[in-house]
Amino acid sequence: MNVKSVKLQSTLSGQEFPFDLIEEFTAEGESLEVVVPGITGAKIQPGRFLWERFADFLPFSSVDSGVSLGEGNTPLIQAGKLLTSHTGIENLLLKNETVNPTWSFKDRGSLCCVWMAKEMKEKVTATISTGNMGHSLSAYGARAGLNVLVFVPSFTPVEKILAMNVHGATVLKVGALDYSLMKNTILGLAKEFSLRIVSGNGPIRAEGYKLTAFEMFEQMNRTVPDFIAVPTSACGHIRGIFKGYRELREAGLTERLPKMIVVQAANNSPIVSAIKQGKNHIIPFSNFKTIAEAITSGNPAGGDEIVQKAHRHGWLAEDVAEDEIIESQRMLARAGFFVEPATATSLRAVKKLREQGKISSNHTVVIMLTGSGLKDMDVLRAQPQSVVESSLKTIQADLHKILRSHFKTPSDA
Repeated sequence: MNVKSVKLQSTLSGQEFPFDLIEEFTAEGESLEVVVPGITGAKIQPGRFLWERFADFLPFSSVDSGVSLGEGNTPLIQAGKLLTSHTGIENLLLKNETVNPTWSFKDRGSLCCVWMAKEMKEKVTATISTGNMGHSLSAYGARAGLNVLVFVPSFTPVEKILAMNVHGATVLKVGALDYSLMKNTILGLAKEFSLRIVSGNGPIRAEGYKLTAFEMFEQMNRTVPDFIAVPTSACGHIRGIFKGYRELREAGLTERLPKMIVVQAANNSPIVSAIKQGKNHIIPFSNFKTIAEAITSGNPAGGDEIVQKAHRHGWLAEDVAEDEIIESQRMLARAGFFVEPATATSLRAVKKLREQGKISSNHTVVIMLTGSGLKDMDVLRAQPQSVVESSLKTIQADLHKILRSHFKTPSDA
């Protein structure tokens, strides 16, 4: 791919910008999107790696496979009887992004950000993160020999900061009244310092997330699900996945597009609230608190694009209360999937939409499992504990009691 022929385009007004633009948004706050020439003639090529098979869809002149940490090839599996019964959706699938190298979907975007840094011969890369993206870019930057700066808000869990530091990243913990204000202020410093500061809704990250769509397309034998539920904050993940399917359609490889499901915590739902109210612009949230710390953009830059896409394409949107998030995290864990609270929002959201009749029992629905529960262990204090204090003197009696009461099944009665 000739990088000079690739361009960036604003997603609402259609303004064009050079591919190497250091800013991630227009002056008006619009998201930017990579436009790769020749998509209509793009083909799936032979190759061992996903990026080799879908090279026609990527904007880079070359990619260094040596900076990969083995991301992708994540399971797309049936949710199982417990979750199927819980939601009332027969063909419920889970795309388990928690098994990526740094335990979240962010790794696909970080791979592309590192490729971009190398393409532009940059020595330093930076990001703004509540944790997952900072951990991811720290790991990929270390792999690529880049210096990494991570700006985090003061509420970031210590586990996530420690994970960044161990890879050699420099972490700047920024005190601010509002995360969105912090993010927008720091993004505004990019040009002054000639520093590419990547956010969750940057055009290059979205190129990484569209690889998820390509991977699912292969895993589903070139078919497309009816719905894909995505916990949404900065918006890059959901728009990247949709962009992947849109480009597959432009290339003539499918005639269908999935309907996306925008999922947010009820305590911070700027996009979902706007979609539900039929508005064209997000409804900013501030001074909120939610256990779903990975989706805390209360005024996301580029959010209007998602709202308008939802109206145009008939996407669904649902918010989830704090107690529902905790319950859904527990339900997923009972089904074998340990996820962080932000991920758990999607399970309750699709259950609600099924109960409302907006999703049918026979629809194919994919839930994106975006981040591992290991990312934020402290929230488990909100979950019920089952710990029995025992000793060598009482262990026999305690075990008898547990087996006779705790594990008694109806057939034993």
